[in-house]
Amino acid sequence: MGAQQSIETIASRAPAQSILFDDWKARMQMACDVDDVMRLVRAYLANWTPEQLGHMPVLLASPALPDSETLVARAVIASRAELMFDGPKVAHALLREMALTLAVAASRLRYLRSLKDCF
Repeated sequence: MGAQQSIETIASRAPAQSILFDDWKARMQMACDVDDVMRLVRAYLANWTPEQLGHMPVLLASPALPDSETLVARAVIASRAELMFDGPKVAHALLREMALTLAVAASRLRYLRSLKDCF
């Protein structure tokens, strides 16, 4: 199996059934295009239960993600909220998972968009 085929296999296999950053990081980093990133992030958000989302700030509690600009905005909001958080440990742990995952997805979007500008 070639390197490109291995990358495509990692990025396209069925999404993890968790909300843990470690379960999603490699998939996000291997996404081949913006649509792939969005598909992965939507699958990630779909794994959050209403109870877990109830611990999130209002701006992060929606599992809907209409476009890549919303993803980038939520990544910034989640990172800032996580850095400024003062509350229960369980809520902080959940917020950290979301912040890390959205940040790596936003970073991958930025990288993929920069590639389009090069060609």
